[in-house]
Amino acid sequence: MKLLAYIHPIRTYLPCTGVGRHINHMLLGLAKQSEVELDLFFSKQWLESDGKLNPRCPLRGLPNRTFPGLENTTERTWKLFGYPRMDKYLPEQTDWLYAPMETYIPVSKCPVAVTIHDVQAFEMNLPWSGTWQHQWFRYKWGHWVRRALSDCRVVFTVSEFSKQRMVELLGADPQKIVVVGNGIEQSFFDIALINSVDLKPPVQAPYTLVIGGLRQKKGGDRVLAVAKALLERKSNLNIVVAGELEAEYIEAAKTYSNITLLGMVLDEDLPGLLRQASSLLFLSLYEGFGMPALEAMAVGTPAIVSNRASLPEVVGDAGIVVNPEETDAIVEILINLEANPSITEEYVRRGRKHAAEHTWLRCVDRVVTALQEFA
Repeated sequence: MKLLAYIHPIRTYLPCTGVGRHINHMLLGLAKQSEVELDLFFSKQWLESDGKLNPRCPLRGLPNRTFPGLENTTERTWKLFGYPRMDKYLPEQTDWLYAPMETYIPVSKCPVAVTIHDVQAFEMNLPWSGTWQHQWFRYKWGHWVRRALSDCRVVFTVSEFSKQRMVELLGADPQKIVVVGNGIEQSFFDIALINSVDLKPPVQAPYTLVIGGLRQKKGGDRVLAVAKALLERKSNLNIVVAGELEAEYIEAAKTYSNITLLGMVLDEDLPGLLRQASSLLFLSLYEGFGMPALEAMAVGTPAIVSNRASLPEVVGDAGIVVNPEETDAIVEILINLEANPSITEEYVRRGRKHAAEHTWLRCVDRVVTALQEFA
């Protein structure tokens, strides 16, 4: 099976977001499949002087084909007008044009499969749905997402939640949407075998780890409320935050002595941070999947997640699902986990078993199977 995989290279540069990691692992995994011949496909603008992608891109060693136009300009015309058609850039006998990310690509030479990780743009009841930024987001996506759902032979997504929202919000055909999920890197499983006392912690006191930064979408207001309540309870538990920070939350966090802001964290440092934490605090208000929850389980750290979007589905009965508005209940859980090893051990046991079911190889196998079935 000959695949041409369209990507935005910059999204794959390390360190990257969850979507970037999905792109990297799916394509590296597909490249290892004996029945798959894989070439990358992207704008020529991303090639370095040596004819390869940037050294920060894990896909740098894979064969590639390029088109001459600038990525943003070309893709904008694809989505708005359905041209230029890209058939002349596709190799002969290409079986599939596959994108492990959201896009619309006009071709007729072969079937197309794209991945839509979530449809947050079309959600109307989120706290930020009325902002001009979200309305602009929805306007832009409105030009092409329905066309992609209609024209693509198969649409991949990462959770049953995202699939269902495509059906409910956009009238998508559920028969052509395939849930492939996300996996967990081996480094998260490996560090579970290391005694956490042998690792250097980011703070001296016990801490819960927040991944995704302090942002509205990631429940930044709720994290600050938890920090305040912990101080009022005179708890020695700290909150360590890894990820992007919105400006208003940076200033607010400075007023809490129990919050440590790490900013963006290197991918290789994340397993250690999770391993030493007494818990993961993931109060995100909207996720198409929510990889940090499974990563916490893989390292042996209990995951506390909000009862929103895909997160209850992703953690199952191995995680602790909470209402992010119920600050007192969350604080009680945090304190109990830190103080009662028996409670922690039960969630560690459940979490490791649950995490072991989520590998990138299984995700790759689901893609290969679907492409064979829909060919």
